[in-house]
Amino acid sequence: MAKRIFILGGGRFGVHLATRLCEFGCEVVIADDNAERVKDLSADGFHAIEMDANDETALKDSGALTADVTVVAIGENMQASILATLLLKQLKAPHVVARALYTKHAQVLERLGADEVILPVRDMAYRLAERLHDSTEGERYPIGGAFLLGEIVLGRKLAGQLLDPESFRADYGLNVVLVKQAKGDRAVVREAGRGVTLNAGDVLWLIGTRERLNRFERDCGPGR
Repeated sequence: MAKRIFILGGGRFGVHLATRLCEFGCEVVIADDNAERVKDLSADGFHAIEMDANDETALKDSGALTADVTVVAIGENMQASILATLLLKQLKAPHVVARALYTKHAQVLERLGADEVILPVRDMAYRLAERLHDSTEGERYPIGGAFLLGEIVLGRKLAGQLLDPESFRADYGLNVVLVKQAKGDRAVVREAGRGVTLNAGDVLWLIGTRERLNRFERDCGPGR
């Protein structure tokens, strides 16, 4: 069954989020209080409704409280964002993700009980800073504690070798999760398992510490 996501706010962030979620096959509703914006979103193929996110009755009637996840993606109106988050938590929405504009805003949303608070500008800047500091090409995604999920493109060093996840873990201290390989004009993603022949240009998704991911990319990544 498709995951149901309700997005409050049809600005650029909300639309980019909705677009990607639709690509993933989620059922997405975008709510905005601007009639013209709702009209444009509907014309673009989104399920969009006109609604005031600070109206308790509207929240109850819209389906925002029964969605798997409700995202408060309201743009520059911090007061509206705070009130919408407060109402959603009071009305027992299952899972509320709130977008913050800056740190103080994020702290308020956290105190209101938002299940997740994101600061898109800060988060993107942090990720870029980490990549520049590490001098790496692939992305890194924190998953808890000291561990990250890393995306690393293989160089020639391991080309032709058969993947053995257990030996890989012993040699590099990393767990291989997925392998993406080019097959003609398309890419095939498969679970990491024994017997996969590695090629230069393959993309490995690995779990490990930042230090081990960076070391592996330096030793076995592009140009190696």
